[in-house]
Amino acid sequence: MDKFKPEQLQFSDLAISHFSGLLKNEKINQSIRIGVKKAGCSGYEYFFEYEKTHAQDDTVIKHDDCTFLIDPKSFEFLKGSKVDYEEDGFNKGIKFHNPNATSVCGCGESFTVDSDKNFSSEVTSQVKKKIKILPHEEFCPEGAIIEALPGESILEACLRNKIKIEHACEMSCACTTCHIIVEDGFNNLEDASDEEEDQLDKAWGLEQNSRLGCQVYPIDEMTVIRIPKYTINLVSEDH
Repeated sequence: MDKFKPEQLQFSDLAISHFSGLLKNEKINQSIRIGVKKAGCSGYEYFFEYEKTHAQDDTVIKHDDCTFLIDPKSFEFLKGSKVDYEEDGFNKGIKFHNPNATSVCGCGESFTVDSDKNFSSEVTSQVKKKIKILPHEEFCPEGAIIEALPGESILEACLRNKIKIEHACEMSCACTTCHIIVEDGFNNLEDASDEEEDQLDKAWGLEQNSRLGCQVYPIDEMTVIRIPKYTINLVSEDH
């Protein structure tokens, strides 16, 4: 019998044993967050992190002494998956068997999805967020107000609307070329990851409300951003 409903996540006994062992070493954090973020060589990758508490809109899955938390956006990519623990020679770790993935990279850590096929109904049912870009001499001389589709980062929304902010690392959080300053709506954004913070430390013109456009998703009905005058980039890519 499956441990969880098919529309949620299923975990093998080996996976539960693995996570249980990790949580036993944690005195403060009582849960494990499983999520999906834009990165990796195939577009998306899985991540894990410890959590003290869960958000109101999290999906909470409990098994034995393990509690797993999944945010709504990640859940759309993960539902129906089986989480397993595998050992193959020198390689061992958590493996996802994800029916939503249309292709998986050789390393097995990143994947792609057919967003039109899997998430079209979700996209059309959600309210679009607006992004106001303040005037920038090169990328947006007169400024603009654009709409972001659900699940679309600020950078992706800008590129789709022909505002060609640089993105030398192909949105993998490995450079600072998509550095933006969020003038309005910053406080409601999800916190930056450690990887994003590391990259921001290298950005030109860093401010307290700086973010990487490829890593941040609009939350408010209107988010106002400013594109810095300069960027640190050895190679400018025109996409």
